Amino acid sequence: MTLVELMVGLVLALIVVWIAGSLYVTNKQVTRVNDSLSRLQENGRFAMHVLEDDLRMAGFRGICGNSVTPINVLASTAYPYQFNVGVAGFHGTGASWSPALDASISGLSPAPLPDRDVVTVRRFDAAPVALTAAMATPTDNLQVAPSISLAAGDLLLVADCTAAAIFQVTSYGGGVIGHSTGAGVPGNSSTNLGRAFGPDASVYRLVTRTYYIAPSARKAGSNSLWANSTPSYQGVVQPEELAEGVEQLLLLYGEDTDGDRAANRYVTAENVTTWANVVSVRLQTLLATTATNMTTSPQPYTFNGSTSTPTDRRLRTPVASVITLRNRAL
Repeated sequence: MTLVELMVGLVLALIVVWIAGSLYVTNKQVTRVNDSLSRLQENGRFAMHVLEDDLRMAGFRGICGNSVTPINVLASTAYPYQFNVGVAGFHGTGASWSPALDASISGLSPAPLPDRDVVTVRRFDAAPVALTAAMATPTDNLQVAPSISLAAGDLLLVADCTAAAIFQVTSYGGGVIGHSTGAGVPGNSSTNLGRAFGPDASVYRLVTRTYYIAPSARKAGSNSLWANSTPSYQGVVQPEELAEGVEQLLLLYGEDTDGDRAANRYVTAENVTTWANVVSVRLQTLLATTATNMTTSPQPYTFNGSTSTPTDRRLRTPVASVITLRNRAL
């Protein structure tokens, strides 16, 4: 083999190696992008599912519906225990919110990121449980099947077709639900539930859940959808990171202004006349890949009618949905 032949062979070998390397790098990037997009779609579906489910059931008052206002004997009127307000929102503009965030929300860790909406939903947290015996008096304990999983500290709604009451469980055992005063947080101001409920009544476990956007604890440099639940059932540490890659949250509230149970206008939280008139919610989220360098240059995106160009090279997509609050529109 001559020197010229050797040099030609080396050049051809280098070309083959360069082509193979380019194909490998390209395929690796394509696989990386596809994996990130799959994760983005998965996170987006999950985030929308939990938000839609909670908003849809906001303000549940038992089988009597909105025709009856429950008696609330909880000893506190603090924000987490205001079950007369099924849904309440806060519109983020700049570094503040309108209305102003309650201290129980602004003091969370991690705290809500500015310029993003915050929403609180109050609803039942588990399947209804029927009473197995009638209360002798309105102050009597409630009886359910001994196999039912409840605990002291749970917040319950008891309701039948004509009445409802909200209280805290102060003792539980053998299916007997106690609701005395002077124990627990927030505790009960009275043991009188307004009537002696019978076997046609059911109890529902209640929760106040606030959704907001904050930095992710799992993926540094990205944001996530967080939820803070009061009480915290199943021993889950609060706040809880639900879905990674959720950058923005915006809600428009459909307010019924003429009593026909249909939205006449959609407004941000500070423009809602009364939360009792909100019958639907227009939910918008902005999702982003948690991994960077997905594109060769920053990709513009459109959210809430405005087009922006980011400084990074993540992929983004907006997702929107309109949710009817079943307990308001039926």
